[in-house]
Amino acid sequence: MFLKLFLLLSLVSFSHSDSSSTVSCPNGTDFHQLTTVFRYVSGFNSSWFSSNCSAVITHVVLPSRKLNGTVSWNPIRNLTRLRVLDLSNNSLDGSLPTWLWSMPGLVSVNLSRNRFGGSIRVIPVNGSVLSAVKELNLSFNRFKHAVNFTGFTNLTTLDLSHNSLGVLPLGLGSLSGLRHLDISRCKINGSVKPISGLKSLDYLDLSENSMNGSFPVDFPNLNHLQFLNLSANRFSGSVGFDKYRKFGKSAFLHGGDFVFNDSKIPYHHRIHRLPHRHPPPVRQRNVKTHRTNHTPLVIGLSSSLGALIIVIFAAAIILIRRRMKSARTKSRWAISNPTPLDFKMEKSGPFEFGTESGSSWVADIKEPTAAPVVMASKPLMNLTFKDLIVATSHFGTESVISDGTCGPLYRAVLPGDLHVAIKVLERIRDVDQNDAVTAFEALTRLKHPNLLTLSGYCIAGLFHLVFLLVDDWDDFKICADKSHPLLWDS
Repeated sequence: MFLKLFLLLSLVSFSHSDSSSTVSCPNGTDFHQLTTVFRYVSGFNSSWFSSNCSAVITHVVLPSRKLNGTVSWNPIRNLTRLRVLDLSNNSLDGSLPTWLWSMPGLVSVNLSRNRFGGSIRVIPVNGSVLSAVKELNLSFNRFKHAVNFTGFTNLTTLDLSHNSLGVLPLGLGSLSGLRHLDISRCKINGSVKPISGLKSLDYLDLSENSMNGSFPVDFPNLNHLQFLNLSANRFSGSVGFDKYRKFGKSAFLHGGDFVFNDSKIPYHHRIHRLPHRHPPPVRQRNVKTHRTNHTPLVIGLSSSLGALIIVIFAAAIILIRRRMKSARTKSRWAISNPTPLDFKMEKSGPFEFGTESGSSWVADIKEPTAAPVVMASKPLMNLTFKDLIVATSHFGTESVISDGTCGPLYRAVLPGDLHVAIKVLERIRDVDQNDAVTAFEALTRLKHPNLLTLSGYCIAGLFHLVFLLVDDWDDFKICADKSHPLLWDS
């Protein structure tokens, strides 16, 4: 039986899969609570933890596990012995609960390189308004403005780099025990003076913001610091040889209006301000001589420049005419195919493609150019299934974004630098071809702010796939188990 293959280009949002595992432990156990925390997160595997019902969980360390989805935070409150939480370098999103920071045993939190956002502050829990957290890393996330570290009295390490804070967090200057502070690339404006009282710092990175202040009077104790980076800011002040030697030139590069005026600093690193001087008066006789002597040179340069412009213009006209003549022999709306990649292209089908999980899917057609791509957003593009094979490196595993139950999802780049996601729909192969085309045409006309617009499709054989046009891969959330819900209703 022929398989149905639809390749649908679109910006469509995917819902998250439910990856919760079935557990036999009673509801009150730490193991059951932990599996509940990740019930809406794809990629989570409960076998990573001991299924011993009597085990007490003190560490949840899951960095770089390809977790995708939203964490259910409430059950974490029942992990009363939790000390370390590390979910770094995944694709988790949502807001962090304010009560998280008041958990009495939690001392180390690393949620870096995710998509978390919302506010950060301590709220009273059982009468306590203090946080026990000592090490906190929230870098490479989406936190903005609403950040207050009042109550984080035990913090020794804080990394908020690569967020959009806009201003210095409230309460930051009261963290007297802070030794490591990184707030680089946070789009921070304003004075550095609020953190001048952090006398325990030995690491300070303020680079690539728009902060201002006078160096060194508005800064923390520089004698205690071992690392300093003030580059790409708007600071001012004088840098002596001792600070230059200790922190290096890169610490001050494009950091503002610094003056390196110590004689021990290499000359090319010093900034000299020259007094304004008026030029000496020029006698009228000298001016005339100057003009007379340079007139032939000016005329010669002007003539040469004019001749060069004429030559370039003539060459451009010839090139345009040649291209127009060549275009007359081609289709009026034809667009050139991308340069083929270095892989063998079968001349006849069916075409079989593997996935990351070891499974495969088949496009049952004889020629890769026999199946046209129907474009909705770019109707003048002339593409075929062959172009899709080229754009995905033969639908290779290196192009696979995820491998859900409905079929694999690929990343591809079509001619014209069109970034697309290609979804294989294995679960609807029995849908009639005409019905599917009707549904896809209807979806191309569907417009909604919460849905990504359908951009086109391709029918190769009898197997269904879909394509998605993507403008921002960072904001494109992928779920392997469910695609466009309206597609199934159709």
